Amino acid sequence: MDGKYKVFNDLSKIHTHGNRVLYVSLILTFFCSLFNIYFAYRVNENAKQNFYLLDNGQKLAAVRIKDHKRAIDIICEGHLGNFHELFFALEPDLELIKRNIEGKALYMGDHSVQRLYNRLVDQNYYEDVAKSGYSIEVEQDSIRIDYSSYPFRFRFMGKQKIIKDGNAEYRSLITTGNLVETKSTPNNLNGLKIIRFNVLDNNDL
Repeated sequence: MDGKYKVFNDLSKIHTHGNRVLYVSLILTFFCSLFNIYFAYRVNENAKQNFYLLDNGQKLAAVRIKDHKRAIDIICEGHLGNFHELFFALEPDLELIKRNIEGKALYMGDHSVQRLYNRLVDQNYYEDVAKSGYSIEVEQDSIRIDYSSYPFRFRFMGKQKIIKDGNAEYRSLITTGNLVETKSTPNNLNGLKIIRFNVLDNNDL
C-alpha cells in the first residue's frame, strides 16, 4: 500500500511540476510575443521617419526626420530643385541635354512639361545651345509651396547663369505649377509629379 501511495505521490508531483513548466512556458511565450510585436512596431515607426536626400534623382543618404511637415518640405523642394536643374541647366552637349531631360526631367512632370520641351525642340533651342559652346547654370533663389490646398501650388524663383567665353550673363527664371503625389518609380523616386507647369519669366537681367 505504501509503495502504491509513493508511486501515486511521485506521479502527482511530476504532473504538478509539468503544469508549472507549461504555465511558465506559456507566460514566457506570451511576453516574447508582446516584445516582438512592440519591436516590429518600433522598427516600422523608425522606418517611416527615414527619408532620402536626392541629387539629380539619385539617392544620396537616408536622413531621420521626426517632423512630418518638414519631411514633406524637403521632398517637395528637392523634387522641384532637381527638376529645374535637369531641365534648365544645359551644357554644349546635345546627348547630355537629351539624357537629362528625356531620361529624367520628363518623368518628373506631366504633359505640360513635355509640351514646353517639344516647343523648345521645334525652335532648335537645344541645338543652338550645343553649337554655341556656352554653359547654362541654374541658381535657385527660393521655392514657395502652398500646402493649404491640394494639388500643392508652387512658385520657383531663380536665375540662369549663362557662361560665354568666361563671362557671365543672367536671365530670370520664374516658374509656377502644382505638385501631385504619384507612384514612386525608378525614374521618379520622390513619387511626385509637376502638373500645369508654366514659365512666367525668363528674360535677360
